[in-house]
Amino acid sequence: MNFFYQVKESVIDFKFYKHIKDNRFAKSFLYLFLLLFIIYSMLTVRNYLLVKSVMEQTALEVSQNMPEFELKNGKFSFEGEMPFYVSSSTNELFVIDTTGAVDEKVLQGAVSGILITEDAVHIKNNIQQQTLNFADMKDAEFDKEKLIELLPSFSWLVLIAMLIWFVFVVAGQLIFAVILALIGLAISSSLNTDLKYKHLLNFSIYALTLPMLIDLLVDIAGLPIPQIIFFMIYAAIAGLYLLFAIKAYSESQHHPEQTDEII
Repeated sequence: MNFFYQVKESVIDFKFYKHIKDNRFAKSFLYLFLLLFIIYSMLTVRNYLLVKSVMEQTALEVSQNMPEFELKNGKFSFEGEMPFYVSSSTNELFVIDTTGAVDEKVLQGAVSGILITEDAVHIKNNIQQQTLNFADMKDAEFDKEKLIELLPSFSWLVLIAMLIWFVFVVAGQLIFAVILALIGLAISSSLNTDLKYKHLLNFSIYALTLPMLIDLLVDIAGLPIPQIIFFMIYAAIAGLYLLFAIKAYSESQHHPEQTDEII
């Protein structure tokens, strides 16, 4: 069967599922992989271009607005007026001060933050706070010019990270399908069908089609849906598709009818 035909039918026709019941696992996995690859590629390109644009804009702002600075011989020097606040809010704080007028206590009121002093950088997130001493990096040299040169390359690092993350995305969807198929066993048993786990795993993989497409649309539209709520919606749709696929198969068992062969 044509790939895009399978995508369409798995969304609009529950009777379609009986035609993929006896798929070899490799065939169903290939379907899942290709669908995820297409969706993830679209998101990766979009996110890469977004990050690239942000990094280029950041490099321009640093060039125009950031005073000269240098890390050399384990000491950080800064030529601007201090304390210099790159950002300042209760959620995020980024401040530079090499005079000693500001210490790490300034991070206490922020959810996350960075303080750069003459001797160290103090980093806080919502879990912990840690300090990196410049004395441990005596051989490192860094300044404003190098930062401007480095910023655009971060977009490539993000792209590489996203490509690596794709492996975990595929694994996550496959694990979800495996769990969904286990739930399908209970549904199948209650409807007295002859479906085995391998059949239900095929059903579960194809039942993820619509949730994955919705995930793509939500991401492209930038809808601010909390992850836990979206996961519940995602799981509910996949579960309903599996339920209706099993019911459609059960009805075909009890009321067999002549169907055209799907090519």
